[in-house]
Amino acid sequence: MLKQAKDFFTDAKQAAAQKIPILVMFSAPDCPYCELVKSEVIEPMSELKEYKNKVILRHILYSSLAEIIDFSGENSTHEQFSFKYVTNFYPTLLLFDDYGTVLGRKIGVVLIEEYWHDLDILIEQASKKFKQLEAIL
Repeated sequence: MLKQAKDFFTDAKQAAAQKIPILVMFSAPDCPYCELVKSEVIEPMSELKEYKNKVILRHILYSSLAEIIDFSGENSTHEQFSFKYVTNFYPTLLLFDDYGTVLGRKIGVVLIEEYWHDLDILIEQASKKFKQLEAIL
């Protein structure tokens, strides 16, 4: 099951410890493409053991006023978080490091048959960037 975002500050600590990125799916209410990506790719991915060591999965509903804690430990909402990362087309998937730096981005969906493969490549690239940034710090 895809978890709603609640506490990116805590998620960031887990990401740092495991050296894996955080993948956030931003979606809109009543968006058929969002539901397609969520049901065909993201939710099945969240159930697979191999992805538990590759990525932390979270969901943001762009228009929601649900409260969250952002990467800096400050209170925010799903709506404010979406605005901060300029998500205005849905679905949007962003991959973050433990500081909230965007490591990768996938906007929209063209062919659902290729989406999983494309996302795997994006996760791999983001993981490499994450480890490179960690090595510098």
